[in-house]
Amino acid sequence: MPTKDLLFLVDTDIPHRDMMAGWLQDQGYRVKVFDNGELCLNTLDENPGAICLDINMSEGLNILKRLKLANRDIPILVVTKNDAVDSAVEAMKIGAFDYMAKPVDKVRLKINVDRAIEMHTMVNKIQRLQGELKKTYSYKNIVGQSDAMKQVFAQVDEVSGININVFINGESGTGKELVAKALHFNSAYKTGDFVAINCGAIPEELQENEFFGHEKGAYTGADDSRIGKLEVANGGTLFLDEVGEMPPKMQVKLLRFLQDKSFERVGGNKKINVDLRIISATNRNLEEAVRQGKFREDLYYRLVVYSVFIPPLRERRDDVPILINHFLKKYKSDITKKITTVSSYALEALVRYTWPGNVRQLENEIYRAMVSTRTDTVQIENLSPEIQKFRAGYVGEDNKFIPVQKNQEPTLEATLPPISQPPPHTVPSSSSTFEEIEKQAFLAALSRANGKIPQAAKDLGISRATFYRKIKKYRLVN
Repeated sequence: MPTKDLLFLVDTDIPHRDMMAGWLQDQGYRVKVFDNGELCLNTLDENPGAICLDINMSEGLNILKRLKLANRDIPILVVTKNDAVDSAVEAMKIGAFDYMAKPVDKVRLKINVDRAIEMHTMVNKIQRLQGELKKTYSYKNIVGQSDAMKQVFAQVDEVSGININVFINGESGTGKELVAKALHFNSAYKTGDFVAINCGAIPEELQENEFFGHEKGAYTGADDSRIGKLEVANGGTLFLDEVGEMPPKMQVKLLRFLQDKSFERVGGNKKINVDLRIISATNRNLEEAVRQGKFREDLYYRLVVYSVFIPPLRERRDDVPILINHFLKKYKSDITKKITTVSSYALEALVRYTWPGNVRQLENEIYRAMVSTRTDTVQIENLSPEIQKFRAGYVGEDNKFIPVQKNQEPTLEATLPPISQPPPHTVPSSSSTFEEIEKQAFLAALSRANGKIPQAAKDLGISRATFYRKIKKYRLVN
C-alpha cells in the first residue's frame, strides 16, 4: 500500500493514542505522536495533512487556537470525552474540522481523516493555482519596459482594486486579454472565474443564449436548462472581447443588464441577479462607430468608464529585444535545441520591422525561427522573408528596400569624429548576452549614419529620446 499523508496525533492518553496511530498506519498514513501541544506547535513546519487533538488535555482549547493561528489551513479533528459536549461546540467555533468522542470508532476515524486530508489537499491545490495565476497575470509580469507600457502598468495598478468598468483599446495582437486578466487576478473578484466572450465570433442569433442562457423548452431543441456566461462569471469578471462587433439587438439587451446587473434567461421570467466586473475591449475606433450609428452611445458610456490604451509594437520598439528574450525562454522547453540568443543581423531586422500583427506576430515569428534554426542562435535566414528585408544593409527609399549582395556584411568600422567616436563594433558571438547584441545593433546604426544620431534613430525606427537613453546606458560615445 502506498504511503499516504503525514498525520499528527496529540493526546496524553497513551493507550488510546497508540491504538489510533496503529489504525491509521494500517491505512497507509504516516503518523507522528505527541503527548503535549507545545511539541506539536514546534513541528508544524513538517506540514501535516491533518491533526487529531485531544482537547480535554491541559490547555487543549488554547492549543487549538494557537494551531489555527499558526496554520489555519491544516484541518484539526478534535477528540473529546463523551460528556464534554460544551468543549466540542467551543472547538467547532474556533475552527475545528470535526469532532469525535472517546472511545473513537475506527470507521468514523478513517472517514473523518480521509475527508480532512482531501480538503487539505484541495485547499493547497487551489492556493497554488491562484498563486500561479496571479503571478502569470500580474501586470508586473507583462513584458515591456517602454514608457508607453509603463503607462499601461500604472493604469492597471490604479484601477485593479476598484469595481469600475474598464475599456481596453488596441490593435489586434497587442495583448488586450492579457491586460484584462491582470486586472481580474489583481482585483477583489480574483477568486471568481474570468469568463471571456468574443462578441465578433458568435452568430447574432446565438448571442442572447450565450450571454443569458435558456430555460428548458425555450425553443425547439432546448431539452434542458442552460446557464449563460453571465451566471458563470458571477463573482468574477466578464471580458467582452471585440465588443465593437456586437450587433444592435444585443447592445440593447447588454445595456439593460448593465443598468442593474440583472437579467432573465431566454424563455424564463425569473429575474437573476449577479455580481461581477465588466471589462471590454476592441481593436475598432468605438467613438467613430458611435458617430456612424453602429454602436449605441448610451452603451458606450456604460462600458468606457475607465479607458486603457495598449500601443502597437511599432510605437514601442524598445520592448522588442526584451520580448524576444522572453519568448526564447518561454519556448526553450518546447525545442530540443538549446537556443539562447539571436544574431545581430536578426535582432536589427526584428527591431526595425513594423509588426502589423504586434506582439502575437512577434511571438509566432520567434517560435517558428527557433524551430528552423540549426544552431544555438536564431539567424537572419531563419526569419520570414518580409522581415529579412529589414536587416542591416538594406537602404530605405520610398519604403522600397534594396538587398545587400549575398554574403555582404554591413560596414562595422566606425568613422565618427573623435568626440563622438563609439567603442569598437564587433559581431556578437552566439554566446553573447542579449544586452551585448542590442548594444552592437545600436553601434551598427551609429556607424551607418556616420555618427548622426537622428539618422541612426530613424534607421532603427525609434525615437531620438530612446536612442539617447541607449547611448547613455551602453556608453556608446566618449
